[in-house]
Amino acid sequence: MVVFGGKCMFEEINDIYSLFYTVIAAVDAEISLLVLGLGLLYCIVGIVSLKATGAQVSYHRELAELRAEVQRLSERVLVVEREARATALEPSAQEAKVEEAPVVAAHPAPVAEVAVQTEQAAPSAQTLEIPEPAPVADKVPSPPAEVSTIAKGMAKSRTSFLGKIKSLFTGRKSVDIASLDDLEEMLITSDVGARVADALVNSVRERASQHHEVTEDDLRVLLKDGIRKELIPLASDHRMYHPVGHPLVVLVVGVNGVGKTTTVAKLATRYQAQGKKVLAIAADTFRAAAVQQLKEWGNRTGFAVYSGAENAKPAAVVFDGMVAAQEQGVDVVLIDTAGRLHTKSNLMQELEGVRNSIRRHVADAPHETILVVDGVSGQNALSQAREFNSSTPLSGLVVTKLDGTPKGGIIVAISQELKIPVFYVGVGEKAQDLLPFSVDEFVDGLLSEEAERAASVTPRSVASGGPEATTAL
Repeated sequence: MVVFGGKCMFEEINDIYSLFYTVIAAVDAEISLLVLGLGLLYCIVGIVSLKATGAQVSYHRELAELRAEVQRLSERVLVVEREARATALEPSAQEAKVEEAPVVAAHPAPVAEVAVQTEQAAPSAQTLEIPEPAPVADKVPSPPAEVSTIAKGMAKSRTSFLGKIKSLFTGRKSVDIASLDDLEEMLITSDVGARVADALVNSVRERASQHHEVTEDDLRVLLKDGIRKELIPLASDHRMYHPVGHPLVVLVVGVNGVGKTTTVAKLATRYQAQGKKVLAIAADTFRAAAVQQLKEWGNRTGFAVYSGAENAKPAAVVFDGMVAAQEQGVDVVLIDTAGRLHTKSNLMQELEGVRNSIRRHVADAPHETILVVDGVSGQNALSQAREFNSSTPLSGLVVTKLDGTPKGGIIVAISQELKIPVFYVGVGEKAQDLLPFSVDEFVDGLLSEEAERAASVTPRSVASGGPEATTAL
């Protein structure tokens, strides 16, 4: 009867009557009426039951279809939003600025409304285009108006250091055991760090204990050798000087005001001049001036800048920027992060989100994580380096404003404690004033009187008729 009732749901009325007629013909009239009554009852029950079941199945089917449609539209919205953000990129100074496409709201909205927004946003989105750099052979670099050297940039540090050394020899021809405390105090106040100062004093003590005189010249030689041992030399073909890999991803971190954005721009300019295809990602979304500053550098020197919406999450900007970098076959990706106090743990933890966004595209990236410190800040730069290194492993340093401080010894303190190299030092505002760090040049620039005399000689000016490489912020 259940089967009979179920069949009533799917057969035409004529077929139902035919079934009833078959039953009546098969038995006598009295039983037939009973069978007919029961059949009608089961038929009604079957129809109600199957209709209810069918309605439930239909509901779940329609719900599943609706969820699939919402998922499809959500994916479409993400695609459109990524394409809209791409319009924020400014490939070069010659190309016209493209107005950013409207960003689809992140708040929940009815399916029909989302669909309308998607259709409106899609036509204005454009694919990121990063200009190919001209071959190096085709570039005609202009000679700088003034040659920048580490020795020249360390004039203040050298004058301070040599002055303190000379003061040790006031009234004496050599350093003895009794004057070692004065030597140690001099080294500590020169910001080389307590550990380095102790090691240097021990080397002088060892020589003095052997009944050898330690003259001013001897002391400079001992200090040069000792400081040179504390620094990590790099090969001239290191990837931070000549990028290799595809792409090389460099994450730049540091506190506010140390020159991160300017350092990113100078690195991009350097690599662009080597014929590399460079993309700078402006992930300092908390400071609108930083994004504009980086774009201005990009306009001047020709490298591309990717920026997200104002106040966007840095990790989201980096994620989309990495998509653009891979799509366009970029050689070098430089990521400028928001300045943060090294004492704010929640902001420091945000760097991990940025690193995760990078790794979703390049598993072993970032290949270099460099900390930018202000040479003027002295021992505070060492505290910053400690905190940043505990939150995100650092691979190297860039020390800026070295030309404006007598505290250049901090380079030794940071490098010795963290066991990381110094990649570059900044000795001016121009693009060419970001110099590859050389251990020998640094040591001579800090302790050599010859360097003092050489730095006082003004280099020959560039002959008239050629443009000067004086790109500055």
